[in-house]
Formats: sequence, C-alpha cells, structure tokens
Amino acid sequence: MVDGRRTEPRSVRKHRGWISAVLVASAAALLVWIAGSDSAMAGLQRLLAQITSGILNLFGQQTTVAGSVVSSELFGINVVTACTGLFTTGLFLIAVVAFPTGWRSKLIGAGIGLGGIFLVNVIRLVSLFFIGVHLPGFLDPAHQLVWQSLLIVFAVALWLLWAGRWAHAPKRA
Repeated sequence: MVDGRRTEPRSVRKHRGWISAVLVASAAALLVWIAGSDSAMAGLQRLLAQITSGILNLFGQQTTVAGSVVSSELFGINVVTACTGLFTTGLFLIAVVAFPTGWRSKLIGAGIGLGGIFLVNVIRLVSLFFIGVHLPGFLDPAHQLVWQSLLIVFAVALWLLWAGRWAHAPKRA
C-alpha cells in the first residue's frame, strides 16, 4: 500500500494497456457474434417485443406478439436488429472497458449501461408504437431522427455520468 491505496504489481501495471486492448477486442467480438447469430438476435428481438407488448397492454392497447412483431388492430411494429439497442450498448461497454479504471468501476459502468440503455430503448419502442397509432405522419422522423439521436445522446451522457462519478482513473506519477 502507498498512501492508503493498494498498488498493483509492476507486471500488471506494465501490461494494463494490453489487457484493456484484449478486453475491448473481446467485447467487440462478442457483440459481432451476437449481431451475426440469427438465434441470439431473434431471441433478443422477441424479448423486446414481449416487454413492449406487455407495457402497451398495461396502457390498454390490446397488442399481441408474433415473433418480433408487436401488433394491435390499429398498428404494428417489428423489432428488427437495429431496434435492439445492441450497437449503442456495445459502444458504451467498449468505452467502459477501455477507460483506465478498476474492475469494480467497470462492472458498475457495465450494469448502468446495460440497464439504462435497455430501459430507454423499451421506452423508445413503446413511444414509437403510440406515435404510429396517433401521429402516423411523424413516425418516420421520430424513428429515424429523434429517437436514434436521443439514444446516442443518452448513452454518451450516461457514460460521462459514470466516468465522472464512479470511474476514477489512476493518477500517473
């Protein structure tokens, strides 16, 4: 210990950059595998469709789910790969892993990112359904411009919050 802080062995400090690079590459490879795996993506799409439908039904929308399609008598949405939030989540996780901080902070960041982005993405899907029902002329701009931008801004803001509050980069001597 130095000044009440635990110090890492020199071999760990020396290879920290390589360890982080390997972890970032591994996280990226995992995301590419998930995105390329039809069964993994289909499962994620079905999960999001089920959750979205459940929330919509709480609001009286009487939706059903068939695969990744959420529909009612009035409107329907298909949860495709781009609607899963996987790519935004992946970029967030890669940024967390690449940040020079301890593993406990990285785990906190991963949890915050996974939960936060997932929650905002579900809100996005529910709101797009309501927009499709009540303001169909605004659906494309809301989907392509507004929500994609909001999700990216949210992820960046969440990362900045995590980096400023929970991730403490080691001081360099």
